[in-house]
Amino acid sequence: MTNHLRLLTAIIGVLVMTGVLLLPPINYNYDYYYIRNSGSDSDNNTIPLSLTEAYAARFTLKINQRVYVPDDTLIVYGSGVPKDNLILSLFDPNGGTIRIDFVTVNDEGNFFKEFILWPQPTKNFPYGQYTLRVTSTIQSSNIEEMQVIFAPGLAQPSTAAESHNLVVKLDSPTLVATNSTFRIFVQVTYDGALVNSDQPELLGSSHIHSGNQTINLVNKFVKLHEGIYYADVALPHDGSYIIHAIAFYSGYQSHDSKVVSASASSIGTVQQSVNELNEKLQSTNRDLAGLQLQLNKTDSTLQSAESTIRSSVEDTRKEISDNINQVRDASGQINSLIIPVLALISVIIALQISLFARIRASYR
Repeated sequence: MTNHLRLLTAIIGVLVMTGVLLLPPINYNYDYYYIRNSGSDSDNNTIPLSLTEAYAARFTLKINQRVYVPDDTLIVYGSGVPKDNLILSLFDPNGGTIRIDFVTVNDEGNFFKEFILWPQPTKNFPYGQYTLRVTSTIQSSNIEEMQVIFAPGLAQPSTAAESHNLVVKLDSPTLVATNSTFRIFVQVTYDGALVNSDQPELLGSSHIHSGNQTINLVNKFVKLHEGIYYADVALPHDGSYIIHAIAFYSGYQSHDSKVVSASASSIGTVQQSVNELNEKLQSTNRDLAGLQLQLNKTDSTLQSAESTIRSSVEDTRKEISDNINQVRDASGQINSLIIPVLALISVIIALQISLFARIRASYR
């Protein structure tokens, strides 16, 4: 079937180049185009353009189909200004240039080019929507673009194509310490289902780059669970890095990116310092708690000693007061005994004085 299509497209190209057949102008509905004979002027789609009309209308771009599968040929044809060199460019779904070629408009104002044979899907040629751009070299502002689809399966006589959705989600820290290992996680889903693959090609194109420095992550990823993969990496220098997680599965490619800043004093080291300081503070708090307990015990002991001393002082005061009272009582008793004795002594002394006075008077 493919060989018959190639033969048919080659015959069409020869007929277009010789001017035997004219192709209908593009209607930009991206349907399949059919070749009509130019012998009938009643066919509005086969009237050739004059040179003035060609300049005014720029050029007419057509393709043989919109949906392509591996081994299909992308044929570019149409009409334009004679001798104009048209630059053909094909861009992949990510905007990268896949192929650049040129075709010259012949003297009849037609051009035909078998532009590319679609290969089997690879990392550099995945399934998806591609952009065909045609640029005139006579007037560089004359640019036409078409979207074409590279898809798996058999060619279909319609613009519909089997579509699949490969999604990559990357999770990583935004601040890391230089020369310190950190872990990134990647989730890969295909049509919503987790991709369970042990093939290194699944994430083999993933990389980290900063300026002219690139760190490849080939064979770095380890499967943690179905559809969940991780890699341990370290960034050698301070600065900003971009992590690209690129997955290639069943002919489709998808990617996700994150920006990571590496610094010798990153939040990781700051967090570690904070944790160490927190441990020291907790240790100090424990020591202070122990000291507070000792102080509480000392305070309790002091309060108990104070209570004991106060009790002893009160008891002593009571004893002293009792002793004073006893002394007072004893003093009263002594006074009651001494006063009569002193009175008696005074009487005796007075009698002796009187006796001595009589004796002395008798001697005279």
